[in-house]
Amino acid sequence: MKKLAAILTIGLFLVIQIKPLTAAADATQKHNYVDAFSKSILFYEANWCGPDAGNNRFKWRSGCHENDGKDVGLDLTGGFHDAGDHVKFGITQAYSASTLGWAYYEFKDTFVKQGQDKYMLNIMKHFTDYFLKCYPDNNTFYYQCGNGDTDHSYWGPPELQTTSRPTLFKATPSTPASDVCGNTAGALALMYLNYKDIDSAYANKCLTAAESLYNLGKNYKGLSQGQSYYTSSGYWDDLSWGAIWLYEATNNNSYLSDVQSFLQSANINEYYQYNWTHCWDDMLGGVFVKMAQITGDDKYKKIVDSNIDYWTNSVKTTPGGLKFRTGWGTLRYTAAECMLALVYYKTSNESRALDLAKGQIDYILGSNPQGMSYEVGFGDKYPKFPHHRAASGRNETAGEKKTQPEKHILYGALVGGPDESDNYQDNIEDYQHSEVAIDYNAGFVGALAGISNYFGQGQTVEKINDPEVKDTTVTTVPGDLNDDGVINGRDIMMMRQYLAGKTVNGLDKNALDVNGDGIVNGRDLMELIKKVSNN
Repeated sequence: MKKLAAILTIGLFLVIQIKPLTAAADATQKHNYVDAFSKSILFYEANWCGPDAGNNRFKWRSGCHENDGKDVGLDLTGGFHDAGDHVKFGITQAYSASTLGWAYYEFKDTFVKQGQDKYMLNIMKHFTDYFLKCYPDNNTFYYQCGNGDTDHSYWGPPELQTTSRPTLFKATPSTPASDVCGNTAGALALMYLNYKDIDSAYANKCLTAAESLYNLGKNYKGLSQGQSYYTSSGYWDDLSWGAIWLYEATNNNSYLSDVQSFLQSANINEYYQYNWTHCWDDMLGGVFVKMAQITGDDKYKKIVDSNIDYWTNSVKTTPGGLKFRTGWGTLRYTAAECMLALVYYKTSNESRALDLAKGQIDYILGSNPQGMSYEVGFGDKYPKFPHHRAASGRNETAGEKKTQPEKHILYGALVGGPDESDNYQDNIEDYQHSEVAIDYNAGFVGALAGISNYFGQGQTVEKINDPEVKDTTVTTVPGDLNDDGVINGRDIMMMRQYLAGKTVNGLDKNALDVNGDGIVNGRDLMELIKKVSNN
């Protein structure tokens, strides 16, 4: 909406119609995208690590791993378990945090409208709180806690784990990790952008760390370590990703110059064919989309257009219609490509991008030969045996078996998905298809935010009827614009700002129509003032 030239008063009744977004793709809705979106965020609370792990919506989680970092004399508690295991890997945490931050940055209104902003901000801050702990000085960044080999020998809840959790790797001038540093810098810069109007002091702390950590990665180049689990193939993409978000945060053109230099070093030119997608080992998908948006350069637009075309027409497609890029955890890549397409659609208005995303998200949510949702806890049929120790709840050291029915439902988790013939075995041992991970869900959250933005009109978050999950539904009270349970002067101030065309953080737009006439204008402001006066 264009900003209004004059400040509105109570007597000015400027009518602001609330209009649904239109989209080029078929708008027939078979799935509750908004509910799938809210659940995809909830998953992260199951992988929450630290002494405060019980302070979330999953009642079956409690404090864990409270001695992380003690072997190096630091408090490195916090962060997120990687997948079905409990290691905290640097590259996937950085990717997940920056991708979630990007999703919030691009589709913030959707998070706010659906009441998911407070949950998402809480998750993003838990990531960045941990990153700040891991960065005790300008030349040291710790990025892996836990030994994957040791950790994988244990099957049981994180709260009961007693195996050693060494702080294995750190980025320093002599042991560089440009990929982790660049990606983490991007996550911290995004936290600045997403949090500066909420807590400017904390946001500035994140930005300062982002710039310093970026310089550590840029000045001392090398690849991170991840044992045999995450072997990074390059760092030009990660440094570019960090530079892009530092440019967005500071408007310093030197960061854009860095991106151009990094991409040149990666041999990327106007003829480059990008047939992969945004993922922990390849941030170029996000880099190309953002550079197309920021610079308007046809070179980047052509790369993104050709990528959308490749995924639409050339990538292997299953008989049921899934775009199948690779066999291990295939849905993470499909979901991430959907996010790229939806972000790109915002500025390109390319209907192909929207069509690709909607068709693939529909497949993931149940429009497939199995007739099942690949998001745990969504729909009538979904995986009951995701490869996840905490949700399983079975402790093999106590004589239980992982193959026994899982004790808890891992709401919102995106499993790896079917094979190239659309077959899926609900088998906890088949971790190539049944495992879940924080990087799987990162692009999935962004894709569902975009789909909810374009196709979620009239949909709401459904209440989870599970005694192990705290109620996550949002009840909108007309006039309670900040959802704090009280209608007072703060709500009047937010209404005035909204009517003046200003950006209002934390605004529940569903609460704006105070008098219920279907439009938002000065009459709603007057009605709101009456409510406050009568309280």
